[in-house]
Formats: sequence, C-alpha cells, structure tokens
Amino acid sequence: MIDTKLDEELAEYHKDKNIEELADLLEVIRAATVARGYTLEDLEWVRAEKAAKRGGFEKRILLKEVYED
Repeated sequence: MIDTKLDEELAEYHKDKNIEELADLLEVIRAATVARGYTLEDLEWVRAEKAAKRGGFEKRILLKEVYED
C-alpha cells in the first residue's frame, strides 16, 4: 500500500507543484523507509553519500549519459 500512496502523492505533486504536496511526498518517503526496516538516519546517510560521490541537484545539472572506455 505504501508504494501506491507514494505514486498517488507524486501524481498530486506533478499536478499542483506546491510545497504541501512535497511535504506529503516526504512523509510517505519517511514511512516507506521505516516500513522497509531502515531508519531515517540510514536514508540520510545514503543520500549524503550519493551526493558526495555524484553531486546533488543544487546546480540543476542532470547527467544524461555516461561513456566508459
């Protein structure tokens, strides 16, 4: 059910794009984290590690492709 709720809240955010819908998304993400057996600290640690390795979205830069030799 939590995945269905996440989809619902994301659709609402896409429609309205307001802070209330972002707050609802965050609440569902927090609930999904706990429901999957993780802590909110685990989630934040993984987010921070990924941001440190790959960068975040502050600069609004999106990686489209990766080329490997």
